[in-house]
Parts: sequence; structure tokens; C-alpha cells
Amino acid sequence: MARWAYIMDDIHPRVLLVDDNRDAVDMVSQLLNLHAIENRVAYDGKSALAMLASWPADVVLLDIQMPGLNGYETAAAMHELPGCGELPIIAWTGWDGGQSHDKLVAARMMWQLAKPFEVQQLLDLIQRFGSPDASGTGNS
Repeated sequence: MARWAYIMDDIHPRVLLVDDNRDAVDMVSQLLNLHAIENRVAYDGKSALAMLASWPADVVLLDIQMPGLNGYETAAAMHELPGCGELPIIAWTGWDGGQSHDKLVAARMMWQLAKPFEVQQLLDLIQRFGSPDASGTGNS
């Protein structure tokens, strides 16, 4: 963990967490706070879009199954916002409907983090995609 903390000290990514499961997303927000990672929380896609318009995030963790705008729709709308065309968006979901890879690609999401996940997985992805020279795409 010390190696990761050193790297993050130089990066300072801003992370937007979007999930309709308030308890879960609030817990992840507190975890990121413990690691001195600036973050904001939105509980639905519409709120996430409004927040992103006024608070530029470096990386977004976005739930797929949400009421109203689902994660795919939200991701597509985020990429349409000024300055967000290349915004790294990571899908985090406990649901995988079998066609998720094609939908992730169509929504231009960078990665899929399956719930439940290991804390280190989350921190590594934030470091990877929240850095100014974020590179690589994939799906875990």
C-alpha cells in the first residue's frame, strides 16, 4: 500500500462515484477519503451529469443497474458534456447480463469492476485511469 500511496500523492485524482445503493457508495466514498482521494457521490445518472458539469472528475465509477438513466445511458451522456469526451468511466456492477461487454464498448467505458471487489483493485484502477497519462482499455 505504501507504493500506491506514494504514486497517488503525485496524481491527486478526482473521482465521481455513481450508484443508487446509497449505503454501498457512501462506504466507498469514506474509504477513498481515508486514502486522501477527493471524491463526490451521485445516487443516480441525472444527478451525476449535473455534478460532472460543475465538478470536473478525472475518473468516474458508474453503476450499471440504476433507475431512470442506467449506467450505459449515463456514460454516453457524460461523454457528450464539454471536456468529457475522453473521460475514463469504469463500470462497477454486480450484474452481468451476458451482453455487457458490447454495451460497455458502445458506451465507451474503459473497464468493468465486478462487485464485490477488492479494495486494492479499486485503488489500482483509480491510479491507472485517474492519472494524466491514463492509458489502456480493457474489461476485468
